[in-house]
Amino acid sequence: MLRLFSRKKRPFHFGKYPMEKIKRVDKTTTLITDNIPRIPHRANFFIRANFGDLGKKPQQELRRFVSKYPISRSMGKVANALIPLHQGETNEEKAPIPEDPQELANHIKSLCYFLEADMVGICELPEWAWFTHDFHGNPVEAKHKYAIVMLIDQGQKTMAAASGDDWISGAQSYIAYTKGSVIGVTVADYIRQLGYDADPHTNDRSHVNHIPLTLLAGLGELSRIGEVVLNPFMGPRFKTTVVTTDLPLAVDKPIDFGLQDFCSKCLKCARECPPGAISFGDKVMFNGYEMWKPDVESCTRYRIMNPGGSSCGRCLKVCPFNKEDGVLSYRWALWLAINVPATRKFLSRADDWFGFGERVKAWKWWYDLEWKDGRLIQARKTNQRNLRPERQKPERQNITFYDFDSLPPPDSHEPHPVRRTSKKSS
Repeated sequence: MLRLFSRKKRPFHFGKYPMEKIKRVDKTTTLITDNIPRIPHRANFFIRANFGDLGKKPQQELRRFVSKYPISRSMGKVANALIPLHQGETNEEKAPIPEDPQELANHIKSLCYFLEADMVGICELPEWAWFTHDFHGNPVEAKHKYAIVMLIDQGQKTMAAASGDDWISGAQSYIAYTKGSVIGVTVADYIRQLGYDADPHTNDRSHVNHIPLTLLAGLGELSRIGEVVLNPFMGPRFKTTVVTTDLPLAVDKPIDFGLQDFCSKCLKCARECPPGAISFGDKVMFNGYEMWKPDVESCTRYRIMNPGGSSCGRCLKVCPFNKEDGVLSYRWALWLAINVPATRKFLSRADDWFGFGERVKAWKWWYDLEWKDGRLIQARKTNQRNLRPERQKPERQNITFYDFDSLPPPDSHEPHPVRRTSKKSS
């Protein structure tokens, strides 16, 4: 599909995807108000599970969440080994480089692509995107002006072969996390050599909220999946790495490829979500954002305690924008989805009619293995889901919210059981 865009005629800093063809706008298509509170890292539901907020069983299962599948276990060791490289000394002398922010932005993007990031965008870094406290409860300083946001692909063919919540699921996340860590620590160290402060923010150590930065850097729109950004060429099939810095850089504008309307007409992720955590209903305002709010607690519990796999990315697997051979992999269909609103409902239905999102069994290459009680065994259960086009929108669906006021203290390591404070019905 992308071969029509001759790479030889495009600057290296454009990358391999024709994002320059996507409409740029002044504001994100998701309404972001001026009343967004800074939150602590302790608010993350995986962190809450770690400290026992979801109960003892999720806490126990989280401790083996990465290590229960052997490929994830191996990649986790690599990612952990990179944590000491997140910090380093900044050269006291500025390097003899150009002062033009656009030239510097092009240079940094080219570096990221040289290191094999899949997509790169740059934005100014609002103070509210910084966490107030880190994992350990230490205050976080909002210290840099710019964010370099990178998308790392989780593997298109492997995802096509998987159910989305089987044993390879966690490893798909970790291959992107591990590659992103390598790229992030390298870019940050390079910028420090140039004489400008910089920090990488990866899955293993981050002081910033990646979701709004991905929107502001023009790499996607917020989707029905909820707290997941969707890109026109990669769908939601990526993880992010961020480098924050004071190196003066030209920034990118947000994008609009019609996703808000497309997601309002396509309910495939909500229909296929195993724990029913994705909303079938309309957007709501939540902590300063207008979004399709998912039930994060239900999603987290399923991913941690999934008995037939190592995590869950079922929503990513079935999204019409994420296919090796899906309807939106065809150039004409993607063009229609972006430019002709009247075709969007038809295209989302066509994705089902042709069976896009079913498992491509010929591409399954991994073994279904599990570490259990100190032994590596054949997995006792493996999810083998196929599409459920017959499943209808429920008459009533409760999505639980956790407002800012319900969060545990940022420096607390004691359990603070979740309080189901508000619900939306659809």
